[in-house]
Amino acid sequence: TIFLCEAKVRYRNQLRLLLLLPIVAAACAKKVDQPDLAALYSRSAQYHGPDRNPAVIIPGILGSRLETTEDDRIVWGAFTKRGVDPTTPEGAQLLSLPFDGQQKKQKPVASEVLDTLKIDFLGLPILSQAYARILQTLGAGGYRDQNLGRAGAIDYGEDHFTCFQFPYDWRKSNAENAAALKNFLEEKREYVREEIRERYGIDKDDIKFDLIAHSMGGLVSRYFLRYGDQPPIDSYGAGGFR
Repeated sequence: TIFLCEAKVRYRNQLRLLLLLPIVAAACAKKVDQPDLAALYSRSAQYHGPDRNPAVIIPGILGSRLETTEDDRIVWGAFTKRGVDPTTPEGAQLLSLPFDGQQKKQKPVASEVLDTLKIDFLGLPILSQAYARILQTLGAGGYRDQNLGRAGAIDYGEDHFTCFQFPYDWRKSNAENAAALKNFLEEKREYVREEIRERYGIDKDDIKFDLIAHSMGGLVSRYFLRYGDQPPIDSYGAGGFR
């Protein structure tokens, strides 16, 4: 019991230190002038033709927020009072991925890309940028993110059908998430096709997407492009997840 308590304390201290390091590094870094993205992308931002490929943002590992479906508690993506503490037995159980056949009262699901990370450090609220900047950059270039537009975070009017977030459960295998990506793209393809039909009066069947992936998101994308939603095949030629 003593060893477990000591390990738990060390884990919490290491976690706090890990979260503090980027903040200290950012404070010590020299201020760099940021480009005027709106001015650079003004021409492309004004164009919304039907030949423009929608973009899909695919984050890396830990880059999707996980929430419970019953009470909307954040299992991963917020180190605040609303978030679940992974160092507690309940938090660790919620964050763990159950084996096949195991039942859990609350199953966390991927709700959205982790655009910002909220942290309570020593009682002080801290907001860290995660994927928010790339979404803002794409927005300045005319790619209107569906999630941010519908949430009212950015006023895109009705022009938020050219950029989508693909949150996925990074606890699962890349093959499983590739299958989820296939379903996601098929759903968004129908949505974009309907938008183009209503806006331009064009029936466009060959809707293509530009995938913008980071880290593990690139591995998920690569698996999808090679194998689609097929399960992995082992060295003996037998398919299925292991």
